[in-house]
Amino acid sequence: MKNLPTYKDLCDPNALMDAAKKCMQGVMWKYSTQAYYLDRIERIRITKERLESRDRMSDGFVQFTVCERGKRRDIRSIHINERVVHRAENDLILVPVLRPKLIYDNAASLKDRGTHFALKRLKVHLWKYYREHGSNEGYILMGDLHSYFDSVDHDVVFREYSRIFGYDPDIVNLTMDFIDAFGVKSLGLGSQVSQMTAVFYPNRIDHYIKEQLKIKGYGRYMDDFYLIHESREYLVECLERIRRMYADIGIELNEKKTRIVKLSDEFKFLKAKTHMTGTGRVVMRPDRGTITRERRKLKALRRKLDAGEIVFADVRQAYNSWKGHIKHFDSYRTMRNMDKLFHELFSEEIRKERSGSNGSKKSKNYRGEFKQYDFPERIDPAERRHRIERGSERDDIRKRGSGS
Repeated sequence: MKNLPTYKDLCDPNALMDAAKKCMQGVMWKYSTQAYYLDRIERIRITKERLESRDRMSDGFVQFTVCERGKRRDIRSIHINERVVHRAENDLILVPVLRPKLIYDNAASLKDRGTHFALKRLKVHLWKYYREHGSNEGYILMGDLHSYFDSVDHDVVFREYSRIFGYDPDIVNLTMDFIDAFGVKSLGLGSQVSQMTAVFYPNRIDHYIKEQLKIKGYGRYMDDFYLIHESREYLVECLERIRRMYADIGIELNEKKTRIVKLSDEFKFLKAKTHMTGTGRVVMRPDRGTITRERRKLKALRRKLDAGEIVFADVRQAYNSWKGHIKHFDSYRTMRNMDKLFHELFSEEIRKERSGSNGSKKSKNYRGEFKQYDFPERIDPAERRHRIERGSERDDIRKRGSGS
C-alpha cells in the first residue's frame, strides 16, 4: 500500500506545476494558455486549495464540432485550470496503477505506444503464425466497437475504479467527478482521464481473449481489435462470446466493420491494407484515402504559399511529417510519385533552398556555425621537391654565417 500513489501526492504544488508545463507545450498561441502562464503561481495555489478542500474541480467545457474525413465529432474541451489536474492525476495516479494491469498489445494513448506500435505488433503476430503453421492458411477476425466513447457506462467505471483505488476513496471521487461531468453515459474527447479510462474499460475482455480463449495473435487499439487463428469456426465462436461480454458493459459491435477474412486476402486495420503471402511476407500498404488527402493537401499548401499565408519552411515540415509516417509501410511507388508531385508544385522554392545551402564549400565548427576556410592551391610534386632543396641550401648558408 505504501508504494501506491495517493490523493495527497496530487495536491503537491510541484506536481501540479510539472503538469501545467506539459499542458502548455505546443499551445502557447492560445490566449487562455498565455493568461495561465502569466498567473501560474497564483492559479496553482488556488488549485491546491480546491483539491485539499475536496471542491468540485469540473468547470464546464468549450464545445465545438470537427468533421474528420466526413465523420462528425463533437468535442468538449476542458478549461486549462481543470486540464492541469487531469494531467497530474493521469501521470501520477492512473497510468502508474492501471498500465501494469493492461495487456502488452493494448496500444492506444500510452507512452511508447501508438498506431505504429499496433501495426508492428500485427506484423509480429502474423510472422509468428507463419512460423508455427508454415503457411498463410488462416483467418483473422477484424472487430470494431460502435460509438465507443458515447457508450461507456459510468456505473461500470465506478465499480472498477472502486475495486482498484479502494485504498483512497478521494481518488475515486475525483475521477468520477471528471467522468460524470460528461453526462450520465459517455466519455469526452479532449480529456486525458477519459482517454485512460477508455483504454482500460474493456481490460477484462482483453485478458479473457488472451488467457481464456488462448488467442495469442490478439491486439486492440481503442475501439479496433483483431484475433488471428487457424480455424474460422473457432473465431465465430469467439466472436459470439466477445459480443456478449461487450454487451454486459454496454458496448455494441459495429457489425458492418466486424468480419472474418483469410490471411491471404487483404484486410484493413488502422488505415493499413495488409495481407500475408504464401512465403510469410507481410505486405502492409497505406490506405488510398490517405494518399488522396495528402495530394490535395499539397495543392492547398501551394495556394496558401502563393497567397503569402505560410512560408516554404512550413510546407517542408508538413510534408516531411507525412513522409515520416508513410515510410512505415510498403510504399516505394507511393513515395516516389508523391515526391514527384512535391517537386512539380514547389520546384522554384526547392531550387532556392538548395542554392542557399550548397552555394559554397563550408565546414562546421564546434559552435555549430558555418565558417569559410581558404584552402591552399595544389602544389606539383616536382615543385615541392625543389622548394625542399632550396630550403636546405638556405639552412647551410645560415649555419656558415653563424659560425663565422
